[in-house]
Amino acid sequence: METQTLPAAITHPGAKALLHEPAGGDPDKLTLIRAQGSLVWDDQGRQYIDCTAQAWSNNLGANDPRVIEAAEQQLHAITHARPTFHTPALLDLAELITGIAPAGLDRVGFTLHGSMAVEMAFKLALRNRPDARHILVLQDAYHGRSIATMAASWPHPDNVFGPLQSAFQRVARPDCYRPRKGLTPEQDAELCLGLLRDTITKGVDGQVAALIYEPLQGNGGHNEFPANWHSGLRELCDEFGILLILDEVQTGFGRTGRMWAAEHYGIRPDMLVFGKGVGGGFPLAGVLARADEARFAAGDDQLTFGQFPISIAAGLAAVRAIIEDDLSARAREHGEHATERLRALQQRTNIIGDVRCPGLMVSFEVVTDKESKTPARKETSEIFRRAQARGVILGESRYAGLGNLIKVKPPLDITPELLDQALDVVDEVVLEVARDFGHDS
Repeated sequence: METQTLPAAITHPGAKALLHEPAGGDPDKLTLIRAQGSLVWDDQGRQYIDCTAQAWSNNLGANDPRVIEAAEQQLHAITHARPTFHTPALLDLAELITGIAPAGLDRVGFTLHGSMAVEMAFKLALRNRPDARHILVLQDAYHGRSIATMAASWPHPDNVFGPLQSAFQRVARPDCYRPRKGLTPEQDAELCLGLLRDTITKGVDGQVAALIYEPLQGNGGHNEFPANWHSGLRELCDEFGILLILDEVQTGFGRTGRMWAAEHYGIRPDMLVFGKGVGGGFPLAGVLARADEARFAAGDDQLTFGQFPISIAAGLAAVRAIIEDDLSARAREHGEHATERLRALQQRTNIIGDVRCPGLMVSFEVVTDKESKTPARKETSEIFRRAQARGVILGESRYAGLGNLIKVKPPLDITPELLDQALDVVDEVVLEVARDFGHDS
């Protein structure tokens, strides 16, 4: 693939008007004008292989004609309906999603963003446990960036939003790559389960309504857990009458090689939050729950655009396509291939400490050396920058400058040829960065 220069700093006057734009602009930020499948193009005519699936949302490749046609048909029929009305696509999608949901989750509610779906689950949990006031979350969790979900995620640096936030109780989680000293990952999980029991019985005043966790932590580091962790959480929640909420905003709809990560890990949740990949590129998210938990009171959870008909129609087409094209199997095949190639690269350099999957939830941790496992953050950013300059957009843990993870998470229907082209670039830039930073000299 031909080497490309980085785009110039954004100079359009509109960039200065954007609330989220940093002073001086972001030299790595692209202005995208077109997307198709696993490819995107910028305003300079450059083509890129998108290994982020646009924030892991395009499980089905961008602008799939089935999704576009469904959205167009809905656009000409009715563009908006308040939540006190149904639309045909809404009813069809509710039937489809509850039909493929993990066993027992036979009610569904929709909204437009993962953060709001998580909040929907919180509200539903508290409505079902009216005497409880606590929700437990894991350390290194990520559940969104609304006021409530920021509080339920890792500690936000220099957090000024505390006066508006509820106090969530963070609990320790096991670490397969860095287990506590002298412990195996399974022993680490048992230790953390013991600490969780102590938190439930001694660490909070009153009852706990719910525990929410990602089956495979996303923004917190693609952290996978031992099997005894998942089963142990279920047992503790059953023992203490706590609702177990699974956040599958990133892992759902085939990303891990199964329709739901709950199936991959054998988890039996009381509620499941989904988003991102469900909408085929349109904003859509929601919550699956058991029928006996469907207890919203009037006005608890009604948003003007919460059931946006165009997103619902697009989501219906996208989920049908994911099923028809068996993209879960495609994710397994592509993920196994990408993981094999990255582990081969790991043997050739000292800066890849760990390679993570399953499915196309692929990533690798960049470290200064394999023995110390010290995060190599500058090197990670340089891998991201050089890959983008060569036409491959990788995921990077850029939050607060703390990340050292590179993510390879393209659409699930990426072609084998494009995936190999992207992995060729990863090989090149990782070895270059290792050499230039003196790690493989």
